[in-house]
Amino acid sequence: EKGAWVGEALAGRWLIAHGAKPDEAWAPHLWGERLLFWAAYAPYILSSGDPGYRSALLNTMARGARFLDRNADKAPDGIKRITAWCGVVATALVLQGGVPRLARGEAGLGRALGSAQYDDGGLISRSPDEQVLLVDRLGLLRSFYLAARQQIPEGIETASAAALAALHGVTMGDGALSSWQGGNPGSAARLTGLIEGCGLRARPLRQARGWGYQRLSALGTILVLDGAPPPPPKMAARGSASTLAFELSDGPQRLVINCGGVGLLPSELPPDLVAGLRSTAAHSTLVLDDTNSTNINPDGSLGRGVDEVTIDRSEDNDASRIEAAHDGYVRAFGLIHKRSLMLGNDGKEVRGADQLIAKGRKKIRGAAAYAVRFHLAKGVEATATADGLGAILRSKGAPPWNFRCRGGQLTIEGSLW
Repeated sequence: EKGAWVGEALAGRWLIAHGAKPDEAWAPHLWGERLLFWAAYAPYILSSGDPGYRSALLNTMARGARFLDRNADKAPDGIKRITAWCGVVATALVLQGGVPRLARGEAGLGRALGSAQYDDGGLISRSPDEQVLLVDRLGLLRSFYLAARQQIPEGIETASAAALAALHGVTMGDGALSSWQGGNPGSAARLTGLIEGCGLRARPLRQARGWGYQRLSALGTILVLDGAPPPPPKMAARGSASTLAFELSDGPQRLVINCGGVGLLPSELPPDLVAGLRSTAAHSTLVLDDTNSTNINPDGSLGRGVDEVTIDRSEDNDASRIEAAHDGYVRAFGLIHKRSLMLGNDGKEVRGADQLIAKGRKKIRGAAAYAVRFHLAKGVEATATADGLGAILRSKGAPPWNFRCRGGQLTIEGSLW
């Protein structure tokens, strides 16, 4: 009853502010999201005894549905266009429009998914934050089909299951996301509720050439590697130069992380800091001469850099192994960055090696410095060993890890999260 009181008050205020005529709140993706949620939570906004309010809300929903029917394809390509078409399909199932609108909606949604989602289920934006929204939208849409007692089209069912598997693939041991493409872990409880509520089950996607995230796991230890070029600028306004970075967790304890980002919500962080969080240095990987592996232009778009990533993966009775290489430093330095990673099948040993390999005609700079950073999660305390070649990583959520390195001097520096 209290929820209905709050919901009706909010809906009524929206009708007064935006219901009379189209304005910025009538963007197609916003109408798609609005219709999905208004219909799904109808008991909270349509239980009022005020016939004038009920009539106004239902009339506005119908107007919004007709508007969306004409304008869904005007939404930006990606999750926004998918959301818009999900709204068209949902209203055809439970509101009005019947078979013709449903057929148009399903065809439009198919096109939107085809242009925004890889065959492996991940979005072309490569954003885990947006992947959460994709699973959410498709999960809501499945519930509309069930409520209308209609069969879910095979294409939507396939896309939904693949999207969930891709999302599982970038989830760490604490149940929250790994941090990629300007995103952050978010809420583990919210993610758990979303996955339980979507009505599907899927195993984590381990190898994804399009979505691009490689996952190694053994007895509670999880490692996720960015094994693909950054997303194309038209699909990701805030892509990151994170190729070959990784995150590592032991049970619920995160150990090695990336610095994260502001996610999809507005932020009060300074623009320079937001840009810095997208840099190669803000990720757990090798940085050559303090240069991003993919350029971040002054306007925030991604420029030239990584075009190709090679991946070789193998498993045996002892360990899982990945050998990956990117060409982001070839143009400026004539060097390929190759990273090899191994996770033992007991989950207690991770081995890695970074190499810079000459390629192309570019003359190698003899004085180019490099750094290999391993950003540590909050609550992980590092104590350097006496020889300067290692550190003990202690945390409350996992046994101590012994970090050792060769080929460089280990230092412990401040980072940010």
